[in-house]
Amino acid sequence: MARLEAHLSAPHQLPPLALEQQEKLEENFRVNRNPSDLDVIIIAAEVALPEEVVKKWFQHRLACWRQNQGLPANQSSVQD
Repeated sequence: MARLEAHLSAPHQLPPLALEQQEKLEENFRVNRNPSDLDVIIIAAEVALPEEVVKKWFQHRLACWRQNQGLPANQSSVQD
């Protein structure tokens, strides 16, 4: 199973999201910070976004989470 790599993106590189999409993505992130490829497909369908957008959002969000934990933002994934 492939794991996402944390990657901090510039805000202008992130796609604009509706509030409902943002909330659903955050809800999924709280449950699983590093979703599998299958999870990304399911989440993308739930929020009506392309898989690549969901994957990029999770990479960025994971990087932000890592920074908040005092870890390097752009590095390998961490286990839950």
